[in-house]
Amino acid sequence: MFDASIHANRRARLAAALGDGIAIVATAPEVPRNRDTHYPYRHDSYFYWLTGFAEPEAVVVVIGGEKPESILFCRDKDEAREIWDGFRHGPAAAQEQFAFDAAHSVTELDARLPELMGNRARLAYAVGQEPAWDARVIG
Repeated sequence: MFDASIHANRRARLAAALGDGIAIVATAPEVPRNRDTHYPYRHDSYFYWLTGFAEPEAVVVVIGGEKPESILFCRDKDEAREIWDGFRHGPAAAQEQFAFDAAHSVTELDARLPELMGNRARLAYAVGQEPAWDARVIG
């Protein structure tokens, strides 16, 4: 049985260490093998340690301060895509099963991130690992 409290406690400890900061941790991208096939997916270890969530295209935002919060951004539930890509929790089920304060579609990340990052004392982010993510966070 999966125990979400282990990962929720880890996120709470990170939020406490951040002070009035914010941490953004993205999981590993899918890697194409050829035109229409990907290698078997392997999540990012740091991401999984914080979340317990093993799906691609996911980001966790941990916010410290007076009201600590952990927010997951993940793929939408889509039964048609699940035929090809495998099971997806979707934001609602992921929030409940993995004990996040909130969960949203990963398509909303770029719109929500500026507000979440606003007026924060510090940003914790692994710069230089993924150029596409660097451009997103800096933008």
